Amino acid sequence: MLLGADVGTTYIKACMYDEEGRFLGGVHRPTPTRRLPDGGAEYNASAIEGVAFEAIQQVCEQVGPPEAIGISSIGESGFLIDRAGEPLVPAIAWFDGRTAPQAARWKERMDSQELFYRTGLHCAPLHSACKLEWLKENSPEAWKKAVGWLGVTEYLVFRMTGERGTDPSLASRTLLFRIDRGEWDEELCELASVPLEMLPPVREAGTGSGGLLPSVAREISAPEGIPVVVCGHDHVCGVFGAGATKPGEVVDSIGTAEACVLTLHIPPLNKAVCELDVLVGRHVLPGSFYMAATLPESGGAVDWMLHLLEGDEEDLCRWTDRAEELSPGEGGVFLPHLHGEDYRIAYCALSKDGHPAYFLRALLEGLTLEMDTPLKHAARATGIELKSLTLVGGGAKNTLWRQLKADVSGLSVCVVSDPQCVARGAAMLAGVGVGIFKDHDSVPAPRYEPHIQRPSGEQLIYERLYSEVYEPLRRQLGGAHSAWQKVMETPSTSDV
Repeated sequence: MLLGADVGTTYIKACMYDEEGRFLGGVHRPTPTRRLPDGGAEYNASAIEGVAFEAIQQVCEQVGPPEAIGISSIGESGFLIDRAGEPLVPAIAWFDGRTAPQAARWKERMDSQELFYRTGLHCAPLHSACKLEWLKENSPEAWKKAVGWLGVTEYLVFRMTGERGTDPSLASRTLLFRIDRGEWDEELCELASVPLEMLPPVREAGTGSGGLLPSVAREISAPEGIPVVVCGHDHVCGVFGAGATKPGEVVDSIGTAEACVLTLHIPPLNKAVCELDVLVGRHVLPGSFYMAATLPESGGAVDWMLHLLEGDEEDLCRWTDRAEELSPGEGGVFLPHLHGEDYRIAYCALSKDGHPAYFLRALLEGLTLEMDTPLKHAARATGIELKSLTLVGGGAKNTLWRQLKADVSGLSVCVVSDPQCVARGAAMLAGVGVGIFKDHDSVPAPRYEPHIQRPSGEQLIYERLYSEVYEPLRRQLGGAHSAWQKVMETPSTSDV
């Protein structure tokens, strides 16, 4: 048996699989996150470790001892560690925007195209390099004591084995990794004032394992000495878990955040792709790359709506049933964010009906259009023919969202039966690493739900909605939002 763990934004999952790739059992627990008054968020190392170990222990006790453990997680966030291997300060959450000033400096240090050609990334506050600079400036005592920096996956593997290491897919999210060469970029590290020796060695996902330490083995009810391996960034690991890595196969991973991922053999590091709102990185498959369109809030936007309307999962099911009866655009227009790195949303109701189903329809249409457009632009820029769309993650359970994905993309949509594709991918990568599977191609494919969503012929109307309504409205609201920000930043005065 193989155990895969997935440390996500909302939940930590631990799942067990057999050598046929079949799901045997799983446990999920809320990811411990400290929310800050200014809207930021942090992860406490001991809290993450405690919840992850508890989830792993429970699935081991329920199902049985694994032969290997693979761990995947969110990217960008990490912990400074001292010589004793102890964490010095909390990790800044990947979505925390406090590092915006550090991100802005990169525009002065290096041409944006050159940065993209090296890293596959556009500079943004979420990347690890910006978090490391922030820690150096705002936690100077911790920085002086630090001898290493480990992302969430890397930290958990280190605590379980004593071994430091990362994989190319996680390294690709730091802004310090040369993706064409597959190595840390010395010049970028120097520009960020990050010592190269602070960063962990890079090995292919699922390899370079250490053995489970005796003390941890007792704690999680697993055999001492079994391999524990780094299995990469959650979205990319989920692509492997979904078994859709052939040319033109798109995997849409819908969690709190969302990523539409295409597997590639050659990285499209050129001017045409640089000008698009996509990122490029190293895959969990050796020698492979990926191109992705991403949204920081997707399933998170649905959760926000439920909170706003004081609804629950039963309400969401009822609203979905009614929203399915509405026509394209009938619910109004939902813009996931106004522009740039500002994650504020906008909703314009074009109907007098105030039923939540209208709001839900607009929200899901807006999220779907927001993901579809950059993906199609990227496909055209690279000459890739999009052939199919596979949905994974919690959002894949929503029947309306599935159909919208088919209608907007014009592609047939299938859904993996196992909702925990990231954990599955981690378990299967661990199986490759320890030799249970001969190679990545011999990993069993997952099972798919029997019903396939096919386009209903409404692609043209969605194209018109995007070009004639969404884009003009975004431009108008973008200007209005900039003016609003200036008003809000102006000190208030009162007559005496």
